[in-house]
Amino acid sequence: MIYINGVAKPKLSDLQIDADKDWQNHTLTNIKKAVAAGQPLTIEQMLALVGYWTGEAGEVNCCALTQDADYVYAGLVTSPAKVIQIAKSTMTTSATWTAEAGENNCSALTQDADYVYAGLSTSPAKVIQIDKSTMTTSATWTGEAGENNCFALTQDADYVYAGIGTIPAKVIKIAKSTMTTSATWTGEAGEDRCYALTQDADYVYAGLETSSAKVIKIAKSTMTTSATWTGEASEVNCRLLTEDADYVYAGLETIPAKVIKIDKSTMTTSATWTGEASDEYCSGLTQDADYVYAGIGTSPAKVIKIDNRLRVPQF
Repeated sequence: MIYINGVAKPKLSDLQIDADKDWQNHTLTNIKKAVAAGQPLTIEQMLALVGYWTGEAGEVNCCALTQDADYVYAGLVTSPAKVIQIAKSTMTTSATWTAEAGENNCSALTQDADYVYAGLSTSPAKVIQIDKSTMTTSATWTGEAGENNCFALTQDADYVYAGIGTIPAKVIKIAKSTMTTSATWTGEAGEDRCYALTQDADYVYAGLETSSAKVIKIAKSTMTTSATWTGEASEVNCRLLTEDADYVYAGLETIPAKVIKIDKSTMTTSATWTGEASDEYCSGLTQDADYVYAGIGTSPAKVIKIDNRLRVPQF
């Protein structure tokens, strides 16, 4: 025991939390970090406020992120484009890559052990290979005339795949060793603007901004269409993709937002999550073994935790 003003008090190590209590609805007050002045902080908000990075003047519009064991990399839609290497331990800037004049608008990022790859929304599109150790340009891929606006990137051991916002859409297979085009997939008529990419061992999946939305399964070995998922009439504009061993998940820019679970083996809809009336536009998507997490473009923003097995949101 310890004594405060002569009154016996238990040590902190002796305190016990009642696991049966509804702690998540309790709030903590009188702490320095608050969500808004005078507002209490919930347990979830307290856990979320473990750190944040804020850019310097002119470092605006973060539209792409990727990460490794030690750093987060933020792609900025600036002129020229910037990629900020942010130390996870401190959430402060470790180094900054700044593009050359005319290399504007970083819209996509991916990374491997040694490099960050930045996709630029330029005419023609560019993909910059950035050395992580120095945050300087190692090599640059530049599209052919008309291959404008790189909106999506994914990568495997040997290649970077760039989704191009053209009509029809294109996915460019770029050899990492030379940063030159190895092969190109070009969509059919009506398969326009690639805004999302993901990949597994054998296929690249391209999400298209079409009405109805489409996800194209592209064989890596030939860069040809293996199969296509097409949404219903109201399922428009695939802006986001993620995947696991058996399914691709497509985030749609609809009102309300939708996430479609697509069976890889058949490229047909396995299940659909539809948001509430106020859940407008799926603007972020990721997943783990049991859940898909959908970022919703509302004010204030929402992140919906969707059970893969039950296909219902968890709150």
